[in-house]
Amino acid sequence: MTRVSPADRVLMIISDTTIRGSTRLQKYGFLLHKQYKKELSRIARNHAELKFYDDWKPLWYGPFSKDLEEDIKTCASTGTIEKTLVDQDLELYRYALTLKGRVQWRKILRESGNETRAIHEKIANLQTIRLERLLEGIYHAYPEYTKRSKIKDRF
Repeated sequence: MTRVSPADRVLMIISDTTIRGSTRLQKYGFLLHKQYKKELSRIARNHAELKFYDDWKPLWYGPFSKDLEEDIKTCASTGTIEKTLVDQDLELYRYALTLKGRVQWRKILRESGNETRAIHEKIANLQTIRLERLLEGIYHAYPEYTKRSKIKDRF
């Protein structure tokens, strides 16, 4: 079995995609947490370290996980993800797996099977949705996470 660390949970969110923006990355993680609980718990049975994020709190742009933010920092420092500044004025980053991250993700994918493939497909589908539309869906479905939002009046 592949040796994984808790920070490797972020690899499930990024998968083989490139994610533009911290807000989008957080929302993908949140939607996986809400919509794929069964699959995520099965993955955690094979890899206890990959117990998914459950610390979601309302923040400026909706649901936010401090643990996910910390895992992003860890993965960037260990070289499994690349965090690239794409717009300094907006403080907008792009997230992608490095070669090292892809190798680790593929191992997890092979060992976790169908559950991880379902998550991978979910992320690919989310990539086709504009951020504004994604936020609108989350804000309507989970209003308890919009209490502190700076943008909830837009929806």
